[in-house]
Amino acid sequence: MLSYDLPRYVVNRVTAGDYDCPRKVLNFLTDLHASFRMLNLRNDFLRKKFDGMKYDLRRVEEVYYDVKIRGLVPEESKQEAAQ
Repeated sequence: MLSYDLPRYVVNRVTAGDYDCPRKVLNFLTDLHASFRMLNLRNDFLRKKFDGMKYDLRRVEEVYYDVKIRGLVPEESKQEAAQ
């Protein structure tokens, strides 16, 4: 699954100055997580991946929160969040 690489990617992009990346990745991971919640997963391989995705989502949320608290969110993202 792709989600385990995304927290590291987001941290690297923010370090490089791309402060809009956490919002985009957070939206993607939130949608992906919501889709997996609709499935009836028992104790199988997909359930383990789903549980890991929850922690990846939390890490990306933390990075986005840090960027937002520091006022580094681009203006267009602030307008989108207000709508």
